[in-house]
Formats: sequence, structure tokens, C-alpha cells
Amino acid sequence: MKKIRLLIVDDAKFIRDLVQKTLRTEYPEMEISEAIDGRKAQSILQNNSFDLILCDWEMPEMSGIELLQWVRKQEHLKEQPFVLVTSLDQKENVVEALQAGVNDYVTKPFTPEQLINKVMKQLVKSGRITREQAMSMGRKERISNAGGAEMLTGGNPLLAQAVKVRPTTAKKPKGPFGKALLVAGEERMTVIVRDINLKEALLLGKRSEGSPSLGQEVTVGLAVGSEEKAIRVTVKAYISNLQLAERSPLSEKVNLRVQFLPQDPETEAKFSKVLEQMLQG
Repeated sequence: MKKIRLLIVDDAKFIRDLVQKTLRTEYPEMEISEAIDGRKAQSILQNNSFDLILCDWEMPEMSGIELLQWVRKQEHLKEQPFVLVTSLDQKENVVEALQAGVNDYVTKPFTPEQLINKVMKQLVKSGRITREQAMSMGRKERISNAGGAEMLTGGNPLLAQAVKVRPTTAKKPKGPFGKALLVAGEERMTVIVRDINLKEALLLGKRSEGSPSLGQEVTVGLAVGSEEKAIRVTVKAYISNLQLAERSPLSEKVNLRVQFLPQDPETEAKFSKVLEQMLQG
């Protein structure tokens, strides 16, 4: 199998170092190059080819979205796999990235597992490696030995906590919090609610039941109580993050993060009541 070549573009050295450490802990055979900003990346891409670009959005000189737009205009780079890494997770940011031709989107802060899943997914999807090759590459050493979530947050415990959905109360019960119905277009997916608050939710679904896309508007149907006296609510949202739930491109399970959109007052009140009962168990 050919050597996999990645380009990391980020103006923060500690982020570049941490991403490299994460990937090389898992796949030491990867060849990784760096660029400190979009301009430097342009120069490198003129004379070198890569299997994947991992690029920060917010950078001086040339932003990640500007670099992506430039890449898509180059004849030899039109099909270049490109993943944006950013803390910008609002719907308009996701839509802008999709319109510019991004292949995937990683929201900061993220766990080592999330980063690795995104990288391997794009390498397989773009045909750089086969699913069998991805599985055979294997993990050489557990990421937890390299520092886990704290490694990707500079050891800052506050940032490490931000990897999880922020709770709505100081003391939050552990999930899962039951099931919900995710409706995306004509597709209906029964999902497990792993974490939830008024702003967002983490859901676990099956790929065989549907294939929602990044940035797609969806509805999430929630219910609490007995069948006869159940309180039900349907909440509008959009998909802000997608990733395989297991470290394999063949994984049937998929993690979805949805951001809830503004609701009408009646829905907002009912949603709050349903959420309160869900969290109380």
C-alpha cells in the first residue's frame, strides 16, 4: 500500500503538533506535512500532492475557506479531499463550507477518536485507500495513552470538558435519555439520545435507516411519559456533525450532532418541558 500523505494547515503550532501526535500515534506510517497559513499551503500544493488536507478556518493572510475556494479552482486539485477544522459551527458556516466544496467538517474542540474517524472516512471515500486497507492499518497504540481529550485541548480541563455537550444544569444525569425519531427529507431514523440540552443533541443512529447529510435541516421527534399520557414535541434542527460511531469504515452505527433552530413559543415551551422530564429520568 502506498504511503498516505496529509497536509495540516493551521497558524497555531500547538494544534499542528497535537494533530500530528494524534494521527501518528494511531498510524505512524502516515507522512504528514505542515503549513502555517493558507499562503504557505498554496506554495506547498503547487509542487506536492496529498491524500488529504486538514485545514483550520480562521487564519491570518488567507483563511481556510479562502484556501478551499482556491483549491477547487485548480484543475489538478478539483477532487482534492479537504476537511475544515474550526470552532465555527453555526448553520451559516456549515452551509458556506459546503457551498465552497468542503468534503467534511470537524468542530473544535474534538476528541482524538473524532479526528481519526474523519480522516479515515475521507481516505476511504476518496479512494485513497480501500476499506480493507483502512481496517488492516489498525491502531498501533491506544490514543488514551497519548493523553485523550486533554491532549487535544492543551491539557486545559475546561476545554476538555467542552468536548461534551454542555449540560443545562450544574449536575447532569448520565445518558442515554431514550429514543427519538430523526426525520431527514423522506428518511426516518430511530435514534438513541446520548446527550441533549436546549441548544443541541448527540444522537446515535444506524446508517441502514438513512443517510442525512452535513448541514441538512431535520426534525427531531421526542416523547416522554406513558403511551396514554405522553408529551410529544417535534423540534426543528440541522446536522452540524456526522461521524462513524466505531473505528471502522464498515461501521453500521453513526454519531450525529444536531443544532436546534429557533422554535415558535409553543414548541419552545413544550420542548423545555419534555427535556426537563427526560433529564430527570
